[in-house]
Amino acid sequence: MYTRRSALALGLAVPGLAGLAACGPNASGGSSSGGEEGSADSGSLRLAWWGNPTRNENTENVVAAYGDVAPDVTISLEPGEWSGYWDKLATQTAGGDFPDIVQMDEKYLAEYGQRGALLDLAGAGLDTSEFAEGSVEVGELPEVGLAAINAGLNSFCFLINPEVFDEAGVDIPDDTTWTWDDLIDTAVQISESTPDGTYGMTQMSTVQGLFQVYVRQAGQDQYKDGAAGFDAATATEWFEWGKRIQESGAGPDASTSVEDASQSMDQSLFATGKVAMTVAWSNQVVAHDGLVPEGVTVLRPPSMTGSASDAQLWYKASMYWAVSANSANPEAAVAFVDFLVNSPEAGKILSVERGVPGNLSVREAIVPDLDEANTKAVDFLNAIESELGPAPEITPQGGGEFESILTRAGEDMLFGNVTPEEAGQRLLDELGAALS
Repeated sequence: MYTRRSALALGLAVPGLAGLAACGPNASGGSSSGGEEGSADSGSLRLAWWGNPTRNENTENVVAAYGDVAPDVTISLEPGEWSGYWDKLATQTAGGDFPDIVQMDEKYLAEYGQRGALLDLAGAGLDTSEFAEGSVEVGELPEVGLAAINAGLNSFCFLINPEVFDEAGVDIPDDTTWTWDDLIDTAVQISESTPDGTYGMTQMSTVQGLFQVYVRQAGQDQYKDGAAGFDAATATEWFEWGKRIQESGAGPDASTSVEDASQSMDQSLFATGKVAMTVAWSNQVVAHDGLVPEGVTVLRPPSMTGSASDAQLWYKASMYWAVSANSANPEAAVAFVDFLVNSPEAGKILSVERGVPGNLSVREAIVPDLDEANTKAVDFLNAIESELGPAPEITPQGGGEFESILTRAGEDMLFGNVTPEEAGQRLLDELGAALS
């Protein structure tokens, strides 16, 4: 089931990654278990991605369109679902059967890149000259270069249900000036002005994206030099803020919050009109917008200073395109990736389903054809562009476990099993162990 939590986290650890040690440019190629491995002689490529019916259809259509651009290249399609994609990719990699082009997630980019599985796209000549500032660096690894190019951009945002604000008689905050205290004060007003069982905000202290926004505003980050980039004091302040959500009545109690996080998106408190504010990545605006009768309003997260210029948001690659370092057809593979990210024709087919295009010319070309919900996501990214902080360090090996570590520590704190200080120290200790 696609839950509110999985929508925010998009997965846990990758089983079988130890098998990646066998891959790399100097490893033997092995044989293809699928029998469709790209061949230099045939000009064939294999393309793997995880998705959904809409993404699958878009991908099939863009591959068909590429047939007019490069009729001598054939592309075998390997669609999958998130739940099994990484197991399969790890197995393929260990067996020397890595597809020529893969859709990659930020959590695992370092895992594959540092083991030599990915081609340096910049060195291979991929044109990134029209990409938004700061949007290419999010695919760079010191050991590889440009290990992957973003397939679409995201940023973290707040989603507002205007109906609940109207019901409470509370104005929607000015997101260029609101603070973390303003957020809780607003939520408390809504909880107190609506029937029992309706809340101002969801419990957000177990949400990785917002945690990272918070620590960046504190002058730190989630990672630094391959280790945790925050200290125990900041983690403790974060959990104390989360406890205030619960104790002030701004959000639900612990049991209700845990149950809400496990609900499917359409059954969540936010979608059913029982919560006024929640958080999401901006490529999820469309899905949420379709679940709220009046549509959602998209806001910046609050800041510690009351200034949007200090919000320390960043462009996150919603996902990437990467090319195998062992591809038999690296030039053909890079040319296809170039078509995916730099062609307005491809952009119109793919739209913003994988996130807002990082190529500004492509973005400009597709905007006139977008519906209202998709336009909200594009407008939000455009609005914050001048306020962005530096790109964060890419998740190091082992960092894919962070979301589950944060959830366990946060939920134990909310249920009163540990103090915020103990939760903060535990978060730091368990993350350190995962990264070692």
